[in-house]
This record gives sequence, structure tokens and C-alpha cells, in this order.
Amino acid sequence: MPRCTNKGCGKEYDESSNADDACAYHPGGPVFHEGLKSWSCCNETSKPVMEFDQFMAIPPCARGRHTDSKAEVPAPAAPVAEAPKTTAGGVEVYGSARPAPAEVPESAIAPAAPPTPAPVEEEDDESLPVPDGAKCKRFGCGAAWRGAAASRGDGPDAVCTYHPQKPVFHEGSKGYLCCKPRVLEFDQFLKIPGCKTGRHLFVGAPASEERGEELVDCRVDHYQTPMEVHVSAYAKGADKERSSVSFAGQSITLDLYLPGNKRVQRTLTLYGPIVPDKCRARILGTKVDITLIKPVAASWPLLELPPAGTELPPGYALTFGVSGRTGTVGGKEVVLSVEEAARR
Repeated sequence: MPRCTNKGCGKEYDESSNADDACAYHPGGPVFHEGLKSWSCCNETSKPVMEFDQFMAIPPCARGRHTDSKAEVPAPAAPVAEAPKTTAGGVEVYGSARPAPAEVPESAIAPAAPPTPAPVEEEDDESLPVPDGAKCKRFGCGAAWRGAAASRGDGPDAVCTYHPQKPVFHEGSKGYLCCKPRVLEFDQFLKIPGCKTGRHLFVGAPASEERGEELVDCRVDHYQTPMEVHVSAYAKGADKERSSVSFAGQSITLDLYLPGNKRVQRTLTLYGPIVPDKCRARILGTKVDITLIKPVAASWPLLELPPAGTELPPGYALTFGVSGRTGTVGGKEVVLSVEEAARR
């Protein structure tokens, strides 16, 4: 049977029963802005979200017929004009713009952090029931539960083809940290084939317990300036007396006590070095505000150092920051990352 190509649908359908309201979909396009994700057709009624799986779960806002027509791929964008430069005689000529090498004192370049090991992937506890209609939670899979015999057996329905690392969106390109394909259109992004095979993840493992506490995770967001990284750990109601945030040369550790006997214990290996003595944290009602101080002006492509062997998208290793918040429109000052400046 054909598979519907409407955004937000993706279901197989029978043309003989394809009614005018058979498909629930998004007629608009995805909108990604400063970490927030939404659909242009319903961003007033469905609030933008931070996490990619939350974005994929935003309910469709329109109904119509299923279709398997292919969306047209737009023509490549026109090349960016070369930057002008001024000769000694005051005459402007055009050429490729390349910033002058930044001078970075050797004392400011911290030793490289040890490679981050690949994260341990969550697996299903097969003793837990799977709800009807459940879909695989692994990135790029989305297979529907077809019963234990099919989805956990030895046949093809039990094989999960997925992306083991998270999606990354950078300057219009879309892909996954774990593999090389990069595309411009969101429809093409959804079709990037998984780069690893394994078992499906429908329910995960039961909550971990330690001394009667339930260990949970929390969402972490950030933005940066040349000299600082501002991190928000969304842990509502953290106990100010018992909770703590500690800083090391290239890592931060969260130990947060939450209501309901829950606790967050998480260490983040950072993309670059920090000055621990100057970093600070404030525990607020809905989140923990953390300010990280860099030893020199730099732009971090990511908050956390990716696992060893991860290849960042083109441009990530050479990204520049600007004065003000990262991505500030009209920023003039080019700032190389410490690692890139040291190589020049």
C-alpha cells in the first residue's frame, strides 16, 4: 500500500477508502528558532516545544485526503556574495572573506578532554506491557507494535533500523550526529535511513531506584556569548538546601532533589574548558540557572562534547560566535573557537 507523504501523517492507506477527511496532517512547514520547534500552520494554538520527540507529537491541525505525491525539492540557494575588502589605495575589491587568526595564549588552551564514551542505549524490559498502538521510540524508526511474536521475535518486523544519536539542525541543514547525511528539507530529513540496527524500544526500562529514590532526567537548554555559556536545567521544585551543582575543568555535575522522592544525577562533559572558580548556579522555582565562564572568547558548536568518532555537520567545527547572544543579527566581531584558533 502507498504511504502518505503529508507532513505529520506518514501512514499507509488504501486508495479505495481514501475519504476527504481520512488524513490528519500539518499543511504548513516546520519552524525551528533558537531551540524552539513548531509548525507554521498552528504555532498559535500548539505552543513551540524544545525536544524533537515533543515536536513530532504535536497533533495535526488539518484534515484531507491521503496522498503519496512527492514534494518538489527547491533549487539550490544562490551563492552568498563575496565580502568586499579595501586595498591600500582605498579601492574596494571582492574576494573570499577570511578572518585574521585569533591570538590565543598557550596558557588559555586547556588539555583536551578524554573522549566521551558512547552512551549506553536503553533497552525494553520485556516484562512490561506495551500499550496498543505504541511506536518505537528510537530516532528514525517509528515502527508500530505488532505483538510480541512479530515485534520481538526473529522476523524482519523485530529489526529496528534507527539513529543512535540525536537530531541536529545547523544553519538550515538537518541530520543526525551519528551519520553524515545532511539535507535542507524537513521531509527529506524524516526519510534519512537509520545507520544502525538493533531491537525496538517501545516502553524502555522501569524507573531506577536508589535508596527509595526515583532517578530521573531533566531537559537542559543553553545559549552562549563569546565569554559565557548560560545553561538552564529544567528541574521544577528542586530543594535548595540539598541540591548542588559542581564545576570541574571541563564538566559540570548536577545533583538535584525533586518533589515526589525524585532525584537528578547527571554529569555533562562540556565541549570546551571553563573556569570553575568563576562559574555560578542559582536554584529557582522551575529551573536551575547556570552560568559557565570560558577562559577565552570562543564559540561552542555544542554544549556537550559528543562521543568519540562523532563527525559534526560541515561548518560545526569552524563555527564562529558574534558579540551578544549567539546568532545575533548584525554582529560584527568574529570569534574563533579556541581549538580552531590554535590550529591556525
